[in-house]
Amino acid sequence: MKPERLKACLDTIKWGPATLAQTLEVRPGVVEEWLGGQTQVPTGVASWLEALCFTHEAADLMRPAVLDDGFMAGGSAPRRPEHIPVYSYGLLRRLNQGPVPLRTLYGTDDEAAVFFLVSRGLAERAEEDLTITTQGAELGQIVS
Repeated sequence: MKPERLKACLDTIKWGPATLAQTLEVRPGVVEEWLGGQTQVPTGVASWLEALCFTHEAADLMRPAVLDDGFMAGGSAPRRPEHIPVYSYGLLRRLNQGPVPLRTLYGTDDEAAVFFLVSRGLAERAEEDLTITTQGAELGQIVS
């Protein structure tokens, strides 16, 4: 990773060099050396930062408007019909059976489903588990 890309990644995730150093548990001078091009960013760190950037860029596209575009004071948005992708609906049905440990979802295809469900208020984090919300439970049931 070149210093310019490292800076771009830090800008995207809205971190300063000190935050990166603290997160990686290295002294701040190490990050400054990477930014100055004196030393190379380790491949593992570069890969991890690229993954963080990807996640932040995707989340930024989903950021809700506040106090305009139909959002009301108090933070609730009017309900509007929305398609729930099959991969998200499958996880929603699992959550309807009980909490799912988040650790079991890391590195799986369910990561995107977690983002979708949480961003729509259908699921939420409860300590180390993903749980269904009341709104999610209404959608995650099959009524016969």
